[in-house]
Amino acid sequence: MRPKTTARLIAFASSLTLGVGLLVSVAAPASATWNGGAKLCTHTNPEIKETSGLSRSTYKGKRKRKTFFLHNDSGDTGRFFAVNKKCKTRAVITVRGVQPKDWEDMAPGPDHTLWFGDIGDNGENRPSISVTRIKEPRKIRDRSVAGTTYTLRYPDGAHNSEAMMLHPRTGRVYVITKNRVAGTIYRAPKVLDPNGVNVMTKVVGGVPNGLSGADWARNGERFVLRGYKSVFIYDNMYGEPVRTPVPAGHTFGEAVTWHRNSRALILGGEGVGTALWKLKDS
Repeated sequence: MRPKTTARLIAFASSLTLGVGLLVSVAAPASATWNGGAKLCTHTNPEIKETSGLSRSTYKGKRKRKTFFLHNDSGDTGRFFAVNKKCKTRAVITVRGVQPKDWEDMAPGPDHTLWFGDIGDNGENRPSISVTRIKEPRKIRDRSVAGTTYTLRYPDGAHNSEAMMLHPRTGRVYVITKNRVAGTIYRAPKVLDPNGVNVMTKVVGGVPNGLSGADWARNGERFVLRGYKSVFIYDNMYGEPVRTPVPAGHTFGEAVTWHRNSRALILGGEGVGTALWKLKDS
């Protein structure tokens, strides 16, 4: 959904255990180190209509893949697409038994896992949301795969969220709310119960509003929160982010993932025939 207000930033330092702390109002500085962005490739598959979630492949070394995974916004089935660096669709993969209400984001996790966040409001805020974990397929081809779904609940009522990320080492799931004034980062329990309700913890408040995507760099040193006009790069959970505008030619979009080298961002747009863009930290 498009933002209704101009993005403003307030940073909130809070305790990991209590989630309370000092509120500081600051403007995120623009970065001079990130380049203006370049178009990576353009999708030609008409079924890629509304890219909402984007992830890099988790494989490296001899099995390193120059592959990205993406999924459409609400209204599609529980499927996602594997595309190469030229945006050519390599496979369409279905998660068996999953019918998303509003898939909004996806993220890579440890042990070659991919996670999908059914976290959007689709017209109404939700007190409980869900995430689904799959094993990244060893062979990229049209197929179906098994998944495990976990129910997450906010500790403080219903929210709308469109951004999710996983820490690459701990595997902890983080969900970031999309609010008109400022967002909040929530953290799921370390161990998730597929048969119960997993209550999240409020970790940081006062992050930018209108957020639509998130991802943690593979090296675990920083993460990104993206809005519609800017991306915000954090060196740590409680630090002040660096704001970088999205490329001038980038159409309206919500998706973001880190490149494998942890020094570049890949952005996805919405609409048939849109492109993937690359922002590089120089």
